[in-house]
Amino acid sequence: MANAAVLRIALLAGAAATAAPACARADDAPAAQIVVTAPVSGDSVPLTDTPVNVQVLSGDPLTRQDHTNLADLLDAGLGSVTLSNGTGSPYQSDVSYRGFQATSLLGSPTGLSVWLDGVRMNEPFGSTVNWDLIPLNAISTIEVMPGSNPLFGLNTLGGALVLATKNGADNGGLSVMTQGGSFARANAQVEAGGTLANRTIDWFVAGNQDVQDGYRWYTHTRVSQAYGKLRWQGIASQAELGVIAADSTLNGTQGLPLSMLGMPRRAYTWPDAVSNSQLVINLKAETHLAPALKLGGNVYYRRSNSHSANSNASLGDACESGAIDCSALAPGGTARDLDTDSLFPAGKSYTGALPIHDYTSGINTTLVLSAVRQSTWGGTVLLDLGSPRGPLGRLASDFNLGGSFETSSIRYVQNTDLAYLVNYQTVPMPWNFLYGSDTGFRGSPLINRVAITSHSTSFNVFARDRVLLTPKLTLSAALSYTFTHLSLSGTNTTWLDPAGNATWTGNDGNTYYNPAYTGAQSWETANGAFATVTAADGDIAGPEVQPVTGAHTYHRLNPSIGLAWNPRAEVGYFANASEAMRAPTAIELACADPATPCSLPTGFNGDPALKAVVAHSLELGARGTYAGRFAWNAAVYRTLVDNDIQFIYAPSGLGYFANLGRTARKGFELGLDADLEPVHLAASYGHVAATYRASFIDAAGDTVAPGSHISGVPGQSFKLRSTFQPTRAVVLGANLIMVSHQYAHGDEANAGVAVPGYTLVNVDIHVTPLRHVELFGTVTNLFGVHYATFAVMGGNIFNGTDEQFRTPAQGRAYMGGVRYSFGRPRLSVDHANPGE
Repeated sequence: MANAAVLRIALLAGAAATAAPACARADDAPAAQIVVTAPVSGDSVPLTDTPVNVQVLSGDPLTRQDHTNLADLLDAGLGSVTLSNGTGSPYQSDVSYRGFQATSLLGSPTGLSVWLDGVRMNEPFGSTVNWDLIPLNAISTIEVMPGSNPLFGLNTLGGALVLATKNGADNGGLSVMTQGGSFARANAQVEAGGTLANRTIDWFVAGNQDVQDGYRWYTHTRVSQAYGKLRWQGIASQAELGVIAADSTLNGTQGLPLSMLGMPRRAYTWPDAVSNSQLVINLKAETHLAPALKLGGNVYYRRSNSHSANSNASLGDACESGAIDCSALAPGGTARDLDTDSLFPAGKSYTGALPIHDYTSGINTTLVLSAVRQSTWGGTVLLDLGSPRGPLGRLASDFNLGGSFETSSIRYVQNTDLAYLVNYQTVPMPWNFLYGSDTGFRGSPLINRVAITSHSTSFNVFARDRVLLTPKLTLSAALSYTFTHLSLSGTNTTWLDPAGNATWTGNDGNTYYNPAYTGAQSWETANGAFATVTAADGDIAGPEVQPVTGAHTYHRLNPSIGLAWNPRAEVGYFANASEAMRAPTAIELACADPATPCSLPTGFNGDPALKAVVAHSLELGARGTYAGRFAWNAAVYRTLVDNDIQFIYAPSGLGYFANLGRTARKGFELGLDADLEPVHLAASYGHVAATYRASFIDAAGDTVAPGSHISGVPGQSFKLRSTFQPTRAVVLGANLIMVSHQYAHGDEANAGVAVPGYTLVNVDIHVTPLRHVELFGTVTNLFGVHYATFAVMGGNIFNGTDEQFRTPAQGRAYMGGVRYSFGRPRLSVDHANPGE
């Protein structure tokens, strides 16, 4: 964005702050904040002693903004965070922070680790994060630890997201909430907690049920979440057991080509659905072995299952060669219904068996059904040794020795079947399909099946020391050793080629045929006629079976060092340098051959070796307070990434994972928090230049020059949150979110049209007419802005051209609800003081 645009943002921010205050208070003043510095519970230090620009969310963002899911909350409440949504499902967003992502979809590069009470929430298969399986109303605090922090292990290239859950001692009583509104949304939440045995035992439970039709057609969502915790606290020890159970059905739909964006709620093709379930059992404990020696850690079991159905459609060879006139494939904007006239070219007579090629008027359509089961055992451990207390009551030295480990088993099965396209719906061909009134032919529509088993073992051990060099200067240094071993075994079996032909050329150069289709007829592009499927001399009877096997090991030493200098109580400065590693995942290794690209999440073709990704981060900044009412922070950073991995898209929708050499993310961020009772303001601005530093050829054949912007990463974001409390019983709130343009996936060369930026305004009101009752309402996207957060280059099957596809974001939405709380403080008090 140009300097003039930045100036416009600043002017808008000033106007918004003057007229109707905005953005969420992160927490108490920095001097009072304690932050977690490792995934192990209990390891925390004052914010003033941390050498990076940590952000913490509690209070107002968690309890009063009534977000649908965790990703939306992060977008509204944290600086340098933006969202990208390619499906239209509110629970399947990619969260981008400083140009690195935590994503729910395979194919996006991962660079953020996510931890909940010491449990690593990145899935082992593709390091994805299922936001739909994290119960938002069980979260007490959210922390973003920026940089390539070696203590958080794998995926911590750009930062770590650390979540802590509620307990019964601090969240006693009962709270029940129900709300409803636009797009047939109905949501109910309940939470309760209490103490037993003279407060040595406390308990907490939470549940959430969310059902909504979604902004776009065919995007119905159902999410069910439950959480429970039982905690015991002794004199020198404590232990707790936490359990998460969640289940969801998420229906999304693909982006629309620019030529179809006039009706943003429509579907391109459908269905695109996923059903997820998860069980997490987490046992934590810590004990003081001596006055200055503490041992803590946790062990957890996490199991997740996912089933998905994805529609895929592309133009057939006959359309592309001109053998069939496809200009009228979609009269009136819909695909033709399945009948003889639309199946075959005009003037062609056909009798016989199953039509295999160009089976829907030149549109080749498939339905991909996949299932993945993942089981993980893991844990963390920390030995905390502190020396006698030094000046100002702080530890002169705080030495930690610890680490994390995780071992996972993955079972992945996927079928790709022939399908029809009828009014944009991908309808699978039935097994034992019979066409026509003749003797016909009964055959299987199965094109391909992938069955893979993967095992991975990872651990990260570290030593870290925090030394108080002087009463005002703290040195932090750490060294970790990260290790990952991953193995793959399975098969990729082909019965028909992707276009539906019964004969095809295999990856080994041999010609294969499906013997079950011998005698059937298929359309031959070369001569513009139907031909009978026959086997020539030398052809091999299918199916074609390719092994998918391999074993890979990655390991590295990762250092970090930082300084925090606090010359006065109201101001501090910090500097940090750190490194971290990310190993390629099973999905990346199994789709890394450019000669045989796959369509995520649809295909595998062996596992060529990929290099580990290594990030090197530098950060400088300052933070402070003024008059007890203002808190501010500022930071500049640079992260260089070696061997970055990205999915290279082609217009066909196919692609592959590849190491792209070096990439860079560099930028700065600013934050301001003002408590001006009865008004509270908070603002943040983030700028990131995410660029490729090495030249390469993308899947479309374009040369990506050094300095090209990484696709899907907006360069600038500005957020403003305000609350105004005219009386004890009424709280008014407003959010302003501004995000700059980005380039579409598949346009790594930045040759196409950029996806425009957007400005959103959300407002909310909370009224407490009775002591235990709160009424609330929200309006998101108040001005009904049409915008998109995700775009990809692709081929439009309905007009035969390559276009940019954008996923329309949600329009204006209204929500209203009521919350009943018994045995808790008056609700509006907590809102006025978010940190309490």
